[in-house]
Amino acid sequence: MIQRYGLYTAWMLAVVGTLMSLYFSEIKHLEPCHLCWYQRIALFPLAIVLGIAAYRGFLGIARYILPLVILGFMLAIYQVAMQEIPGWNPIDICGGGPSCDEGIVVFGRLTIPMLSALCFASIGTLLCLVWYRSMPQEEPQN
Repeated sequence: MIQRYGLYTAWMLAVVGTLMSLYFSEIKHLEPCHLCWYQRIALFPLAIVLGIAAYRGFLGIARYILPLVILGFMLAIYQVAMQEIPGWNPIDICGGGPSCDEGIVVFGRLTIPMLSALCFASIGTLLCLVWYRSMPQEEPQN
């Protein structure tokens, strides 16, 4: 089941994340901070590459895409930590423009970086499962 629908599900998550990101910036007119831009840089190519891989059935794409997913996840977790831990900002990434530690609540208690971290974690988990299931299984030697 994971081999058949794992890539499609990861692709759909990337597409939904991309569309939500564009919705917040283009329709709701929320200007993205620097960390949000970096997360977008990691997310937007996933919508294209995972779509092509899912269409062609290339399960081996996971090993090439995982570094990008991990980078996006780490950036999102860093931004969540900046928002949730008062006064914690070890690296001042935000220059001019909107502040990275400003939490905009979207769905009840969730902020945009929390949704981004959830999206990257889900895509990464699916890709790991697809990659694991696509590896040839060794038969026990007698």
